[in-house]
Amino acid sequence: MYYVLLAGSALLFSVQFLLNEKYQKQAGSGWDASLKFSLYSSVTGLAVLLIINRFRLEVSLFSVLVAAFYSAILIGLNACSVCAFQWANLSVYSVFSMVGGMLLPFLYGVICGEKLTGMRIACCLLIAVSVLMNLNRGSHGKKAFRYYMAVFVLNGMVGVVSKFHQSNPSLCVDSASFLIHTKMITGAACAILLAAGKSKGFAIGKKAFAYSAVSAVLNSGANLILLIALLRLPASVQYPVVTGGVIVFSCLIDLIRGETVRKKELIAALVAFLSTLMMAF
Repeated sequence: MYYVLLAGSALLFSVQFLLNEKYQKQAGSGWDASLKFSLYSSVTGLAVLLIINRFRLEVSLFSVLVAAFYSAILIGLNACSVCAFQWANLSVYSVFSMVGGMLLPFLYGVICGEKLTGMRIACCLLIAVSVLMNLNRGSHGKKAFRYYMAVFVLNGMVGVVSKFHQSNPSLCVDSASFLIHTKMITGAACAILLAAGKSKGFAIGKKAFAYSAVSAVLNSGANLILLIALLRLPASVQYPVVTGGVIVFSCLIDLIRGETVRKKELIAALVAFLSTLMMAF
C-alpha cells in the first residue's frame, strides 16, 4: 500500500513541476515573484490541509522549530528555482533537483542506521543514470550553476528535515499538523518580506494565481503522503522510489501533451521504472 502511495506522490510532484514552470512564465523571474508564489501557495495549501485534518491542529515546540527551518528551506528553494529559470535549461534543472532530493535523504537514512544493501545501492545508481540520460545541452553559465547547486542541496534538505521530524514520534505532531505549521510560517514570512521590500504589492495575475494554487494543492497532498509513508518506510528506499516515479510520470506527461520525447528519454524512463520496482524488494 505504501508503495502505491509513493507512486501517487510521484505523479502529483510531476504535475506540480509542470505548473511551477507555467507560473514562472506568467509571473516572471526574481525575488518578488518567488515570494508571491510561496505566499499564495502556502495560503492555499494551508486551507487544503486544514480541511484534510478536519481543522484539528496539534502543537509542540519541537515541531514548530523544525517547521520554521523547513519553511526557510522552502522559501530559499522557490527563490533559487525561479532564478534558475532565467537561464533555464529545464532538463538540467530537474536533474539537480531530483538527484539532490534522492541522494541527501538516502545518505541521511544510511547515517541514521537504515539497512544498506547492494540492491539499494544498485537502484540508486541506476536512477542517477536515468536522470543523467535526461540531461540536455543548454545554459551552463556560472550563475545558473550556482542556482542549480542550491536547488540540489535545498531540495535534498527538504527530505532530510522531513525524515528528522518523523523519526521523533515522541516529540512531533501528526503529519498534517506539521505541514500546517510550515504553511503558516512560510506564508507569514513571505508576507513580511514582501511588505518590507520594494514590492509594489501582493497582486499577481489570475493565471499565475491559479497555477500557484493548484500547485499548492498537489504539493500539499504529495508531501503529506511522503510524511505518512516515512513512518513505515526508510528514507533510503522512499526517496529513490519517488525520484524514479517522477522521471516516469514526467515522460508520460510529455507524451500526453504531444511533445517530442527522444528515444534516450524513453529508455531513461524504463530504467527508472525498473529501478523503482527493484527498490521494493
